Amino acid sequence: MHYKLFVYGTLKQGYCNHHYLQNAIFLGNATTLHPYPMIAPKKIYPYLIDMPGKGKRVQGELYEVDLRTLKQVDRLEEVPRYYFRAKIEVKDEQGTVHEAYTYFVTNPPPFLQKHCLEKF
Repeated sequence: MHYKLFVYGTLKQGYCNHHYLQNAIFLGNATTLHPYPMIAPKKIYPYLIDMPGKGKRVQGELYEVDLRTLKQVDRLEEVPRYYFRAKIEVKDEQGTVHEAYTYFVTNPPPFLQKHCLEKF
């Protein structure tokens, strides 16, 4: 079984955790259909807050992954301690909307609109 995964931070190409997606199929760049707050404390790594309609439409990459890869990423993200995985809608560069998993921070700090990022 295969799943779609939207990544927006250190799992993207060129970043330190991309090797976790070595067996994934890159489907292309994508943007969240709805805005979400994305915060990057100390600009080290970003996280999404599960507040659809707030923040900005987040840019990232869309992959097709198998269950093994999805579970490896769950371990990396320390689900459910630090993050949780949920489905969202993303739009690819051709305008097609996909339902894909992504990761949200479990216990977000107070939301500050002015610190939201569009791209990491």
